[in-house]
Amino acid sequence: MSAGGKVRDLDIVAYGASGFTGRQLAIWLDRHAPPGLRLGIAGRSAERLAAVAAGLGRPVVQVVADAGDAAALRALAARTRVIASTAGPFSRLGSPLVAACVAAGADYCDITGETPWVAELIARHHAVAADAGVRIVPFCGFDSVPSDLGAWSVARYLRAEWGQPTRSILAAFSAKGGFNGGTMATLLTLSGDPQAARAMADRHLLDPPGPRPARTPERLDVRWDPVLQRWLTPFFMAPYNTRVVRRTAAWLAAEGQGYGDGFVYDEAMETRAWAGAQAMRAGLAVGMLALKTAGGRRVAARWVPAPGTGPSEAAMDGGFFRTRLVGVAADGRMALGTVSFAGDPGNRATVAMLGSAALALAEDRDRLPPRAGVLTPALAFEGVLVERLRSIGFTWSVVPCAGS
Repeated sequence: MSAGGKVRDLDIVAYGASGFTGRQLAIWLDRHAPPGLRLGIAGRSAERLAAVAAGLGRPVVQVVADAGDAAALRALAARTRVIASTAGPFSRLGSPLVAACVAAGADYCDITGETPWVAELIARHHAVAADAGVRIVPFCGFDSVPSDLGAWSVARYLRAEWGQPTRSILAAFSAKGGFNGGTMATLLTLSGDPQAARAMADRHLLDPPGPRPARTPERLDVRWDPVLQRWLTPFFMAPYNTRVVRRTAAWLAAEGQGYGDGFVYDEAMETRAWAGAQAMRAGLAVGMLALKTAGGRRVAARWVPAPGTGPSEAAMDGGFFRTRLVGVAADGRMALGTVSFAGDPGNRATVAMLGSAALALAEDRDRLPPRAGVLTPALAFEGVLVERLRSIGFTWSVVPCAGS
């Protein structure tokens, strides 16, 4: 039932379905959702939605609902159990849709990496959504499922196998993939927003009120890791992912299920060669400095993909990512977690993660943790999403490090 007692006639709606990532999500759900699940696609253009629907293998309901049309968004949320959104930049387009979902009692998930925007959602909607039993779950793509659920998996292993709290987790990423126009538009939007930059200076931006159990190193150096046997260099998504993991850690600590006193979480990129690590570090520094200026953003805008476009099918199929997470227990023993997928991380993997999250919200509600409000992926799904991702080809494992 929806707000007002009307029956919901849709189980999952892919919102933003006429965009580059939204089209992929519609195709993914068409292929992976069980036959009886009632699917819809939504966006601002009836013509473009019809073109997407024509390429699917099952009939879907098409709903025109522009991001600026509050009444249309409320009507959409009222008839839908779960909305999965790919329509960014979310700080510009996403707030009315989330508000509609909270008001109508519809669960919501998306692929944002816009941490300052999520902080605003927490301030505006968390208490009301929690009281209503509504799950609002941002960060359900490459940002930040491998980080958040990867850290949760490692900490759970240390506790379950050895009875040990977690002292620290280091996540090291390697990846091959391309950017789509929506992702680049979001990056340019964030880079040009001084308020977002000020918000990002708070390393506990997303933490719930109360003690902050996680310490906050964010290293900018190049260093050798003896466990991974790789050089580590700064990762451009670390400032976003780390805040998601710290929200999870703080929330679980308040529940009495924390990772460990003084828990430390950090992220990096990994590479075999010292020279490559230094080059990556320098390139990241130059790029981020350039994006802080209006001129730099104008130059970047000429070279990045336009909204609605992205890598070729062959390029997306040829991508991959691997996240290795070294967890150190309180007694010094170590475990190695691995999360990986054969497919472009920002497109193929992200779509699979968002689609799996939407299916979990729609089909696994009785198995999900009894939490509501503005949640992280780990808080919303725990092992339920891990199981779903394993079933579609993700590697997801935790094993003891040698000597532990």
